[in-house]
Amino acid sequence: MMQYHVSGKMMAYITVSNEIPKSHQQHRLAAATYIEFTQGPFGAILLQRVVNGDWTVQLAQFFISRQVRLYPVAQQPLGILHCMLEGRIPCILQGFGDVMLREKEWRFFYVPAGKRNTAMFSKGYYESFQIGLSPAYLSRFAHNGSPLREVLRRLEHTLPEGYEVGPCPLSLQTLDQVEKMRHTQITGPTRNLYYQARINDLMLLYLASLEQMSQQRNKTVARYEKEMKQLADYIADNLEKQLIVPQLAAKMGLHVQIVEKEFKKVHLQTIKSFILEQRMKRARYLLTEGKMPIVEIAYTVGYGDAAYFSNVFKKQSGITPTAYQKAKKDSTDKPLP
Repeated sequence: MMQYHVSGKMMAYITVSNEIPKSHQQHRLAAATYIEFTQGPFGAILLQRVVNGDWTVQLAQFFISRQVRLYPVAQQPLGILHCMLEGRIPCILQGFGDVMLREKEWRFFYVPAGKRNTAMFSKGYYESFQIGLSPAYLSRFAHNGSPLREVLRRLEHTLPEGYEVGPCPLSLQTLDQVEKMRHTQITGPTRNLYYQARINDLMLLYLASLEQMSQQRNKTVARYEKEMKQLADYIADNLEKQLIVPQLAAKMGLHVQIVEKEFKKVHLQTIKSFILEQRMKRARYLLTEGKMPIVEIAYTVGYGDAAYFSNVFKKQSGITPTAYQKAKKDSTDKPLP
């Protein structure tokens, strides 16, 4: 499963234990067969696992007292269903790119072994629920035509590039299954059967969520689909300009309500959220490239005030532009031993 490393400079100041301290006993996973508690200047990480031959369940909890970068590493190739229960974590995944793990979302990842990924934490509490599946177990859900088919292929061939399916919003049914697994008091062989049944339920719910989202995308071909795609292209090519929805609608000769409604049909998000997404995407690219000062990047993506740009970027990404740029540069380092 995923291990969470710290920087080399911080290694000398951390302690690792297989016991949960009294201060964190309320977070105990009753069925856990493996426990790892890491404490350091940044706060603490509690990993609890229920391990079986074909699957492993991991509850990862992060008690962060100050901003820190952690480095998730898979010791072996992983096919993993990831549920973000609390918090939002911006990540840089090697062989894949930028990913935002948003609260109450789940997705399926293929994670190559030995890659040093980067997760950027602000002060706060974070909680994720992870289910790693063996190729044999995953194959039950990855028939021809399944969105998980590509994950299985990469897992079987241990390919070096990561892959993602999803994300989908966590439903009440999903959260109920997770809570059942967290709080069950069943012990012995029956416990594994109980967990396996819940895992099957979660996988079927996830596939149903993917199917539902696919149907929503294909349900209606918008009347103004061509115009809405042209609008999206215009926005992406003119991020430095003031992009005000009524003015964009007027430029197209359409009523603002029609433009907003039809744009959402085609792109599954509002115009304002699309503009923000494109500005942040472009900003991350320019920060990674490292050829422009942050003030100039702010102007390039449509912000006349660099301080305001930094505040927006931090709100969306969890860290400042300067910290993101440094993390992106550091992510090219070799993994820790």
